[in-house]
Amino acid sequence: MLVRGLPQLSIATLAAERFIVTGTGSSEAHARYLCTLINLYTERTATYLPLSALAAAPSEVFVGKTLIVFSQGISPNAHLALSRHAAFTHTILFTATTAPAARVAGKLDRADLLYELLDGGGDLIVFPLAEEYTTLIRFVGPLCGYLACLQFAAQLSGCRFSPPRPGQILPLLDLAPPAELVEAVLGRPESFARGFNLLTAAPISDFAQNLACKFMEGLFWPCPPISDFLQFAHGPFQQMAAHPHPVVILQGDSTVEAELVRRSVGMMQDVGLEAYVVHVAAPPLYSIFGFEAALNRLVFAALQRLGIDQINWPGKGRDDLLYGFSPGA
Repeated sequence: MLVRGLPQLSIATLAAERFIVTGTGSSEAHARYLCTLINLYTERTATYLPLSALAAAPSEVFVGKTLIVFSQGISPNAHLALSRHAAFTHTILFTATTAPAARVAGKLDRADLLYELLDGGGDLIVFPLAEEYTTLIRFVGPLCGYLACLQFAAQLSGCRFSPPRPGQILPLLDLAPPAELVEAVLGRPESFARGFNLLTAAPISDFAQNLACKFMEGLFWPCPPISDFLQFAHGPFQQMAAHPHPVVILQGDSTVEAELVRRSVGMMQDVGLEAYVVHVAAPPLYSIFGFEAALNRLVFAALQRLGIDQINWPGKGRDDLLYGFSPGA
């Protein structure tokens, strides 16, 4: 992906000014990340909406806007958003699924949907990994989806960053979690299984959903709440002082973050809370790749140690009332 980049975007995509962006699961993080890139680094505007917001919103609120849907495997829930494409000026789908691959996999409805989207002038942004479904948790698609977002935004006129180079991204994929955090999670998993918090700074706090969901999907632990540093003193810290549990801090490369981390750790030490810092020395555009890589290694080590069955996960096949929800279903 880094070497070949994305294909040239269509004229309709390049001309779009206002975006409605949606996705769920790991795709929510992609959608929110792209909103951050568009809003902070271009003159365009983007708004994230949950998939359910596309179910009942009147068509007139979408006039003049471009719809962007993220769905690695084009889940039935994504059909909910794509079924509203006629209300938008233009539609773009970020996915790992192509129509030929969907047909080979026997998913004819998804293949038909893709052909319909392309025939209607919509755009397809494809990233790996197709058919990453054997396990509940996904490791490849989340990383590649973030990269697709960067490459997409970099093609928009006036974008204030260039397409990422291999040397900017690949070293981040080698990052490992700090040894003391690995020792704590593997040695005392019950203390994290009862709940812990993620603490970080914007903009990471805006699109860290998948970092939290790794522990829920990978280990079936409660999904850790995500707090911005300055939000932490407005309730989460007090709650944790009353009911202690660990905190994992995600630190980027800015001097402001270093000071916020120093103060946060000091506060937690004062009340006897465990604090572990995952430091990625990269700017906000790219640090998400380092956090993904480090926490992937942590979760993978924990699911091996705990013997987690990621193929026959709890509730498998019993989620279709919501997972399978789509218009008319």
